[in-house]
Amino acid sequence: MKRKKFLQTLLLFCFLALLIGYANNNESQASINKISVQPEELNTKIILEATASIVVTETFYSQDHPATIVICLDQVLTEEQPQIDLGESLLVEDIKVEKTGTNTCRLLIGLKEKVPYRIYSNQSYSVVELNRIQRTFNGYVVSADTEEKLKQTPKVRRVFKEVGILDAADRLDVTAWLDGKAISQVFALESPLRLVVDFFDTLYPDPTFSYPVNKLGIDKVRTGQFQRENPYTISRLVFDLTEPRFYILDYMENKLVVSFSKTAVTRPVPVITPPTPEVKVPIKIEKPVEPVVVEEPPPQEIIRPRPRAVTAEGYTGEPLSLRVKDADLRDVILYLGEFSGLNVVFDPDVRGTVTVDLKYVPWDQILDIVLKLNKMGKTIEGNVLRIATIGALTREAEEERRMVESRELAGPLRTEIYELSYAKAADVETLLRPKISDRGEIIVDTRTNSLIITDVLDRFDLLEQILSVVEVPTPQVSIEARIIEASSNFIRNFGIQWGFRGIVDPFYGNQTSLQFPNKIDVDGAMIPQGTSTRGIGGPLGGYAINLPAPAFSSVLGISTGNVLDTFRLDTAISALETSGEGKIISCPIITTQNNMKADIVQGRQIPVQTVANFTTSTRFQNAALELHATPQITAEGTIIMEIEIKNDAADFANLVNGIPPITTQYAKTTVRVPDGGTTVIGGIYRTEDSFTREKVPFLHKIPILGSLFKNFSRTKQNRELLIFITPRIIQ
Repeated sequence: MKRKKFLQTLLLFCFLALLIGYANNNESQASINKISVQPEELNTKIILEATASIVVTETFYSQDHPATIVICLDQVLTEEQPQIDLGESLLVEDIKVEKTGTNTCRLLIGLKEKVPYRIYSNQSYSVVELNRIQRTFNGYVVSADTEEKLKQTPKVRRVFKEVGILDAADRLDVTAWLDGKAISQVFALESPLRLVVDFFDTLYPDPTFSYPVNKLGIDKVRTGQFQRENPYTISRLVFDLTEPRFYILDYMENKLVVSFSKTAVTRPVPVITPPTPEVKVPIKIEKPVEPVVVEEPPPQEIIRPRPRAVTAEGYTGEPLSLRVKDADLRDVILYLGEFSGLNVVFDPDVRGTVTVDLKYVPWDQILDIVLKLNKMGKTIEGNVLRIATIGALTREAEEERRMVESRELAGPLRTEIYELSYAKAADVETLLRPKISDRGEIIVDTRTNSLIITDVLDRFDLLEQILSVVEVPTPQVSIEARIIEASSNFIRNFGIQWGFRGIVDPFYGNQTSLQFPNKIDVDGAMIPQGTSTRGIGGPLGGYAINLPAPAFSSVLGISTGNVLDTFRLDTAISALETSGEGKIISCPIITTQNNMKADIVQGRQIPVQTVANFTTSTRFQNAALELHATPQITAEGTIIMEIEIKNDAADFANLVNGIPPITTQYAKTTVRVPDGGTTVIGGIYRTEDSFTREKVPFLHKIPILGSLFKNFSRTKQNRELLIFITPRIIQ
């Protein structure tokens, strides 16, 4: 019995739940009761009376029937056809409601011609406002409703401050900024086709604004001061259209935004095929729009296209154009937030103005530029963009850092011992010391090469991450150096010696036949004194011209004279020519760790003695070939080497106080070599070419015979150092 009663109660609850769910579902869906057409002076309104707010997913002009507006609706009950009243409209020919699916339908509005239109709604009705194209327009036009509002509103002349342009790839937003509330009116004109927004009792200081668009059915946007006399001063915002378009109007406290988008207009979808809904935005508005007063509650327009993110120079966001002058900073940021789909929150201290003219710049880059101009900063959390002063954000970041540190320092301490195998504990301690907290401590045990670390728990993840990087086996590099020193020399010496003796003396039976001089004795050994040279046995008279080769290995001597030896001529020619080649090869091999310097030295040390204060001290100067190489292994397996070569040699031919000077050859470079590859360092080259000549003044210039009065010596020496370096990685 109890079980039966329980089942009845359970079934009753289930039935009630189904009823409640059905009722809630019906409440969330709208039912269109009546559609009526209301012609007005400038516009024609189609009013949809519904039981709830209507969701519009898409609207466009049909391609099959160009003068038919298609409006796709969602969450609409279509069991019964609504009552349709066309009235006396000369523009609207037909209105149909077609069911396209469960709770979805489309509204087809047949027109006599295509006109600009917009849609707005509230909880009980929605309005499709058609801007009839005025063909008999002459001067300005004011509807009766606008005329009545102008009479009831105190006459206050406002300033039309500026026009802002936000130009994206598939969207155009034009913002008219004023210095206060103003009455406006929207209508369409022909020849050429244009959409006009008039602002009454406003004055525009710069009525020559013009911005070329050339897309979305818009040729350009321009402004003008329509008239400056009574009864009204009118500032005009004009859109030159190439075809009638769907547009959006946003009325705010001190501005009006006109938006055109690509995704909501002229969709290539046949009327008979329901388009796929893309954006579902409930349409809400307080009242249907007549010529509008800005102070009225703003309607929330529909069909806002989502921007497509692109990458451009480090910024992500759809490129757009923005042109404003002295615009309020908050309005511009709200504009960018709406474009990007972000919610915007301002700190109380955020204020400023913006003047920019940017073309096709990513919106997030524009945001950064605007913030930098006003010394503001931003934070983004989820889809919320917060704008604050840089000082406020800096203080918050500092406070956040302090809070994090305080939480860390308040935690328990932990002690860990790390035994190191490949790195020195003292070196690692230097790396870890800046990373520990104020409560932390590091102790180095050199005996076991260990680190004893005490710190809060949160710090150990970072410390262990650093240890995992430094505590790894260091790869080694074997460096093989082939040092080749090649030398060649050539020496050629040539010299001449000659002398003579002549005697005129009665003793030898020849005389001068003169009283004076009666005898003459000419001896080469006496010219000059003390330079007599006894070569090849020595001439009797010695040499008058003594210019032998500096060093010689062969001599040719000729001596001629008469029997009495009263005249004698001695000649000696000496010459030497030597040549030689040499090559010294050494091949040292050394192994070093990665990023550690390796040194190879080959040569001698020369003792150098110095005397100071009667004390003799000796130091040793290197005269050696030195090779220093520091290898660095790259991630690709190649080796970068810093190479320094120094070749010092003692010059014993030019001693100074018994100490040979040091000649130096030096080279320093950085090369990248593949594993097992060879790099060559050459050009350490030394050449000596000397030519020495000894001659007798004036006499050596005698043609042909001048060679008897000179000698020469030529010496050539070449020395070249080549170094071949081959590094190999040892795993």
